[in-house]
Amino acid sequence: MKLRIVLLLLFLVGIFASLSVSAETDNAQGDDAESFNLAGYIILGFAVIGWGFFLYLLGWAILQIIKKAKNPYIAKNPVKCK
Repeated sequence: MKLRIVLLLLFLVGIFASLSVSAETDNAQGDDAESFNLAGYIILGFAVIGWGFFLYLLGWAILQIIKKAKNPYIAKNPVKCK
């Protein structure tokens, strides 16, 4: 019973805190919300290029593993144990 009350109070406090924060940010935005932030878009562009390169390398490595798995390497002169 105590756990339910504590969770209910935490939930209500979280709701009221988020409502006050959202109201505060709505009041603070004003005319600055329409400004064009070029630096943010440049950083975002670099991030997209970096993630694209990373995902390309990851996909290429997976394809190489799949190709190698289809044709396993067989030694011409295998070492035989006695």
